[in-house]
Amino acid sequence: MKKCALLLLLIIFASGCLIKQPAVVTFDVDRTVVKAGGTFHIIVTVNNTGKVAFVDANLMINNRNFKILQKPGFPAPLKVGQKAELVWIVKAPDKPGVYTIGVPLELVDELHRTWKGFYHEFTITVVEEESEIPSGELYVDLKMPGIIEGGKLFNITLELRNVGAAPIELSEVSLKLPDGLRMINQTKIPQKLKSGESYSLVYQIKAPYQYLDGYITVIVFYFENNVKRKEIKSEHLEVIWRPWFADNETLREAYKDNYYWIKNRYLVDGYWIERFNSMPYADVNRSYVIPIILGSKSEVDAGRRIYAWIVERYKFGDTTASIDPQKILQQNKISYAEGQLLYTALMKSINVPARIISLYNGTDCTIRSLSEFYSGGKWYVVDFRHGFIGSREEYIATPYFPRIYQLLTQGNYKLVAQAPEELRGHEHIDVGPDYLANLKDKLTTEIEKRLNPMLKTKLTLMLNGMNENEQIFALFILASAPEKELNEMLIKYDYRDIAKTLRALYEFYKDKPWPDDFRKYWYILRGVYR
Repeated sequence: MKKCALLLLLIIFASGCLIKQPAVVTFDVDRTVVKAGGTFHIIVTVNNTGKVAFVDANLMINNRNFKILQKPGFPAPLKVGQKAELVWIVKAPDKPGVYTIGVPLELVDELHRTWKGFYHEFTITVVEEESEIPSGELYVDLKMPGIIEGGKLFNITLELRNVGAAPIELSEVSLKLPDGLRMINQTKIPQKLKSGESYSLVYQIKAPYQYLDGYITVIVFYFENNVKRKEIKSEHLEVIWRPWFADNETLREAYKDNYYWIKNRYLVDGYWIERFNSMPYADVNRSYVIPIILGSKSEVDAGRRIYAWIVERYKFGDTTASIDPQKILQQNKISYAEGQLLYTALMKSINVPARIISLYNGTDCTIRSLSEFYSGGKWYVVDFRHGFIGSREEYIATPYFPRIYQLLTQGNYKLVAQAPEELRGHEHIDVGPDYLANLKDKLTTEIEKRLNPMLKTKLTLMLNGMNENEQIFALFILASAPEKELNEMLIKYDYRDIAKTLRALYEFYKDKPWPDDFRKYWYILRGVYR
């Protein structure tokens, strides 16, 4: 009887019935012969046959000679019963030859579980000349500008030509645009192309008011001798956005409500004026700043150059002598607060929405001042004391935010953006809720960027047994870790043991003042396993 049961289990394992994959996945390439250094496309079709929605897909190539130039936007959530076609743009090696590449795929569901086991291999022949590549009966060419200014209209022209002897029936033309680009108009798609016939499709596109570097892809589905085929073409596009050259009408359209943070001529409110006995006018001449940002293609690019200029020009201390940017410019040594004020004034002078944020304890709103500027739909943070410039999400995942979080959630503090208009007393708005919203997801996303993809499931399992406060504390510690050390710990040790230690640390430190640099707690955790 036992032998029969064992045999039955072996049959079940062999047939794969014990664990059913939650999706049917197929792999394809648009061509198997590619010019050296040229591009081709890996097409993955995902049919969700499971019980929950998928929110992401990660494809890897096990040959370093091939480089993924652009991954597709995932149509999240991909609900049960839905199907999606995903296209990765891949750059071929510069050296001709015959290559075998393996492409494993991971699917992430809405419960943050990672599903593996999807894999395919392709043989790609890389040749020196375009003439060595076999062509189909449908010739496809994509014409468009390579660089465009933000906010401008431009045309994409898709040329179709039947170079075969039989008619071609067009079934669908799919234009895949990077996020931010918007289609305004397009010409009608013909049903058929006779032998030798050509047709041009024209798409009118509006560029966003933000920097963009990506690929536009078009997929043409057609029937050739009753056989369904497809042709794929991709072209690179760079959108540059330089608000320092824009007029006020364009700036209002580009930034909407955030235009307020350009036009407001004050940096901080009346409380700062009383405390530091100077005026916070943001009136730095733009011509002074333009040479600093020469060659910049975006607000972020300009912001980094201004940050580097301030760090190189000034020595930093703790004594604030003035809140007037004109006076700060003339100093050799400035406080960290003066650095934030000067930075914000310089960014506003080049038409970038910028503001001072700080902690407010009900009396003092000058505590831990930082700068924020707006670009591409999100806020960026500048922190001179800790040498940081990056997105708000990245700042939340630094060792310097946990103490702010504790003060906001346990210490009756607010995180406020200075919004002075009358320069009388306190004038600011509470931005703390924006920082705390979906905090766990923000931290998890930033940590996963630093993790080996194979360790994401381990991170999820580690957090599953914790309550929300324990999870956030644990994520703060993991986010404070050097990337190499974090990966080494998760590879080497059992996630249950790490979770147990993290819970113990939380219980011990939860009611104590957290350090300004949360790496202190990472060093304690690391010491347990050394």
